Order: sequence, then C-alpha cells, then structure tokens
Amino acid sequence: MLLLFSTFSTTIYPPKVIDCSIKKINKELVALKNKGQEIRMKLMPLLADPIKEEDVSKKLKQYAMITKMQQQDQYNQAYLKTLFSNCDWPKELSKEAHTAIYLILQHSDDALMRMYYPKVEEMVSLGYLDPDDAATMYDRLQMNAGLPQRYGTQTFENTNNQNAVWPIENLEQLPKLRASVGLASMYEYIKETKESIGVAIVWDKTLTLQDAIRFKK
Repeated sequence: MLLLFSTFSTTIYPPKVIDCSIKKINKELVALKNKGQEIRMKLMPLLADPIKEEDVSKKLKQYAMITKMQQQDQYNQAYLKTLFSNCDWPKELSKEAHTAIYLILQHSDDALMRMYYPKVEEMVSLGYLDPDDAATMYDRLQMNAGLPQRYGTQTFENTNNQNAVWPIENLEQLPKLRASVGLASMYEYIKETKESIGVAIVWDKTLTLQDAIRFKK
C-alpha cells in the first residue's frame, strides 16, 4: 500500500457531534476514505511528471491538487477526532470502515498518528486491520522521528526530486520481516508501484540515515 504526504495547518471546521450509529459511521468513513484516495490517485501522476520551471500552468494545477488533498486530510482528521471523542473506535464497523480509519490516521500529523498507533496494533491483533497496516504506520513514525524504518514501506523525496526508500535498519532480515506482515518483496513492491501508478522508486542500499536526513526535502 503506497501512502504519500502529510498535512499542514489551515483553518478548518470540524464536523458536528457524531451519533454512534454503526450504519451511519460506516457510510461516512467509507465516503471520506474514497474521497481522500481519489484525490491522491489524481495527484501522484502529476508529481511523477517532471515540471519545467517555465510551465506555470502545470505548477498551478499541481499546487491546487496538493492543497485540495491537504484540506481533505484535515477534514478527515477532524471527523476522526470527533468520532473517537463520541464513540471511541467501534469494533462493530465494517472491514472497509476500519481501513478508512487507518488511512486517515496514516495521512495525519505525527502527534495524532503516534497517539493511536497502539490502537492500530490492537485492531490488527483482533483481525480488524491487516498486519501490514501496523507495519506501515510503524515505519512512517520511525521516518518522522529521523530513525531507520523496519519494513521498507516508506519513501521520501530527495534533493534530486526522486522518490527514494528511507534507510532500513536491518537489510539482511528485511525479506523475512516483510513476509511476516504479508508484504511483497522490495523488488516486487518497486515494480508494482511503477506499473500501477507510474511512480518510480529509487532504492540505494548504501544510503545512510545521516545522508537521508540531510537530503530529505
């Protein structure tokens, strides 16, 4: 699962108080997930296509789409905070709704993601989320903290405008670790990402953590 971008602070009005009807929450969460993923699927090809300095129209289109995505992420997070405050994380939700909560958290700011990571682990242990969900969030938190990732799920944009794999703590154990949470090999992951959404990933196994931190945009 390729998950890109975090949010920035803008003025946004949270949704009203949520009633805890499972049917209603299911519908709302799935709608928010679909809207967020739809925007990302439109944005990723724009980011993968190099833009010349003089191509103002492409730059404006890219900026507008990024802004739209970030605003949607913030709205989704405001909804989630209200949901948790009123209803906690209902276990009775559909599989797709549980996944929606996970995706909203994965695209949230570090503080919110870190706060609910133990809950994500719990939901994985209960079978409501997949093992690779917790693995992906763990890697994202590690990268945000400037630490090596474990499962190789996270990439960053380096100074050469390349989508590069964040340094991994144990390359020797990586195949086994990825398999343990249901992830394909790194080579299959890189190939599939290029073929499915047109995003090329550079994997430099010699890249040090210090250089990655220095190169990260």
